[in-house]
Amino acid sequence: APTQPMILFHDLAATSDEQTIDWLEHIGANLRDGDRDEMIATNPLLTIADPDPVLLLTMSVMQSEDAWVMTVDGEPVTVFGCAPDGVVWIMGTPGMWKPRAARVIAKQTATFVARWHERWPRLWNWVDARNIQSARWLKWSGFEIADVDPNHGRERRPFIKFVHQQGGTKTSVIQ
Repeated sequence: APTQPMILFHDLAATSDEQTIDWLEHIGANLRDGDRDEMIATNPLLTIADPDPVLLLTMSVMQSEDAWVMTVDGEPVTVFGCAPDGVVWIMGTPGMWKPRAARVIAKQTATFVARWHERWPRLWNWVDARNIQSARWLKWSGFEIADVDPNHGRERRPFIKFVHQQGGTKTSVIQ
């Protein structure tokens, strides 16, 4: 019988800078299309060309108070975290949606949401409306749509604001 893949979560606060950069370079070079499109649409850097995914992933990790990488048999498939004010984020490779990896992500999401709710009563972020997989995962994880911005980011694209309130209380939806 085939062996199950070894799936590990690595706290980047306890990981060497060299290892972190190696993982971010791999994830940045292999981003899911939805994550790459979202990154380009919201690139905060004043550049003409498309943003450098590794630089933006590094900035996301540095700005986060809690950041993690998940590996499958040693290969990094996703980086995620929570920045000040409860801004949650996740970026990854297509490997994060392979069945076993996706099941582990689904199972562990509640653990990380609970961990972050110890510090922030409200978790949230804007998601590119084209990033269907991320939107589905957030809805499944108990996040709710709190707002829609039809002209978000430098590309002025539709983005959806997802919010998760501590205790699962409903947030008010825009009128």
